Amino acid sequence: MKKSIYILFITISTIFSSCTDVVDVDVPNGGDRLVVEASINWEKGTLGNEQTIKLSTSTTFFDSAPNVPVTGATVTITKENDGAQFIFTDQNNGEYITTNFVPEIGAAYNLNIVYNGETYTASETLVGFTEINSVTQEDGFNEDEFRVRVLFNDPSEEVNYYLGEFIQENLAVPSLAAVRDEFLNGNEAFVLHFDEKNIPGTEIDIKVFGISEDFYFYIDQLIQQSGTQGGGPFQSTPSQLKGNCVNVNNPNEEVLGYFRLSQFAKTNYTIQ
Repeated sequence: MKKSIYILFITISTIFSSCTDVVDVDVPNGGDRLVVEASINWEKGTLGNEQTIKLSTSTTFFDSAPNVPVTGATVTITKENDGAQFIFTDQNNGEYITTNFVPEIGAAYNLNIVYNGETYTASETLVGFTEINSVTQEDGFNEDEFRVRVLFNDPSEEVNYYLGEFIQENLAVPSLAAVRDEFLNGNEAFVLHFDEKNIPGTEIDIKVFGISEDFYFYIDQLIQQSGTQGGGPFQSTPSQLKGNCVNVNNPNEEVLGYFRLSQFAKTNYTIQ
């Protein structure tokens, strides 16, 4: 009997000690990907003429280095209804800037990027936003934790989509919330921000954007995959998200990022 117990002990010890072996995971390297950060954001009450687009190339999965800035590209946006073209000047750091952009709600715009002999395009419509009515707070799930509710009027007789962005010093990255007016059409709508770091004294910079339907589904999946809003046990399985930027000569090329145009309003709130 003692011999059997000894053998069982040795077997279990061997199994658990084997669990400490280092396993090298061979992650396939599919090469660099062009990353397009092309959010044309028009703050209400401003001209919206100054806009920036960022281009970079992605690095491998285990590479600790950030994305590599792309320089030497040609970047333009064309407004469909009048043919106006806006040239974004290369700043030699991955940023491309224009100071004469003309935003128009409901107008369609075409992005064109020429880089390394390849041409990339995307099309979107500039979506407007109303006004932020008020910001309120309510009890969260835990003691001394609060949820922030940003309220605004939703236009009637049309389908609308919104993105809330919440920036605060005690969060490493902005918190995002995407909503649609499916059950609130024509009424007062809201975006909700909740986080365990929403404690009294926390100052929050808030922006609410009008966004397109396509971008809503894109950013909603991105939020769920990032886990910033606690998707729970039934959240979607992380996968490669496809944006709206396409290589015209090779549509199968994976291009990361998105081209969107949004009007937004902003405010500030301190949790009491």
